[in-house]
Amino acid sequence: MGLRDIIRAVREYPTIHAELETTRLELRQARQELEQSEQKMSSLCFASYEQQKHTEFLSSKAESLRDALEEFCPKLSTPEDMKRFYDTISPSLDASGFTLYRMAKELTGIDVPSCFPYEDNRGLFEVMDGHQLLDWLTAVRFNAVEWDMIPNSTYESATLLEVDTSTPEYQAFEQQLYGKVLSRMGFENIVAPEQEAGAIESKVTELKLYSPLSAELTEEEPVRDWIDEPEPSMPLPLTGNDLSAPELRAAILKGIEDEQAPEEAERGLMAYFDGSDAVNEKVVSFFPSVEEVDGRLYGVAVCQLKEALTPGEMAELKEYCSCQYADGWGEGYEQRPRRTSYGELYVSFWQAKDFFILTKEEMETSRAASRPPHQPKRGGDAR
Repeated sequence: MGLRDIIRAVREYPTIHAELETTRLELRQARQELEQSEQKMSSLCFASYEQQKHTEFLSSKAESLRDALEEFCPKLSTPEDMKRFYDTISPSLDASGFTLYRMAKELTGIDVPSCFPYEDNRGLFEVMDGHQLLDWLTAVRFNAVEWDMIPNSTYESATLLEVDTSTPEYQAFEQQLYGKVLSRMGFENIVAPEQEAGAIESKVTELKLYSPLSAELTEEEPVRDWIDEPEPSMPLPLTGNDLSAPELRAAILKGIEDEQAPEEAERGLMAYFDGSDAVNEKVVSFFPSVEEVDGRLYGVAVCQLKEALTPGEMAELKEYCSCQYADGWGEGYEQRPRRTSYGELYVSFWQAKDFFILTKEEMETSRAASRPPHQPKRGGDAR
């Protein structure tokens, strides 16, 4: 090293020494921070381990509680039980009610803001929780909304009416809603399967209304040698006793099938009902048919009911069936022949004389009253 280099090194030494001391200080500080970070990491690892253990305990506890519920509690099968259970757990699991509302929206396909544009434009739904939105959804679903025109606009404002929660339709909706919500929350093991939920009076029941049948059979006489065409004979009147022959009964049923219009596929002749809302709501469908009772063929209105009819509603349904037989469906049916090996068959579900329409119980009572008094059997000769 030359003299010049030594002089330069002597001059730069204070600066380099200061930088070295600064670096040593920063290194000590970094080591201290590293030690603190290691201590903090160790503390966090321990806390994480404790949290993991606590989470595992809570998960095991939840599983045990579900097992205990499944073992000791009856299956939730009614809307009331499901709703009460939901109300118990919702403060911690669905406090805002959006899980409930979203499930209702999924089941019905109803989007509340889209159904109420006036209220939506005012921002009404932005401040609502799930429970409030559910009230608006059920009002739409069950036609409990009253509309009023907004002056000088094309909008209508909505007023929610009280939903009738006692109807079988609402009960079925509520059961399905709460059942699926509880299943989504992890309680599917204590929710009874839908086919086992027998406490709901929403099952469809069958009602049969019996009425007399009459018919005419047009026979053709054999071809005679001196006549080119057959001569039709006079129509032969037939009653229910005559119509019980298998071929005639099959021809009548085939004719009923041929008469069915596309719009009748779901509800039958109830598709044309224009009577009271109560009957229209309770009677799911009405399909004409025939049925043999004690060797006699009767016309039968096979009705599916959501709910039992009141006496007044039953009378209205019977009147509607009678009108369909006389002037509606039956009028067209009786004018079209049904070809059989016996000839052409014209069947009428209505008749001007001695017509009746009775339930099975009413018909049995009527027939029992018309039977002759029972004659006791005579004993044998004394020996």
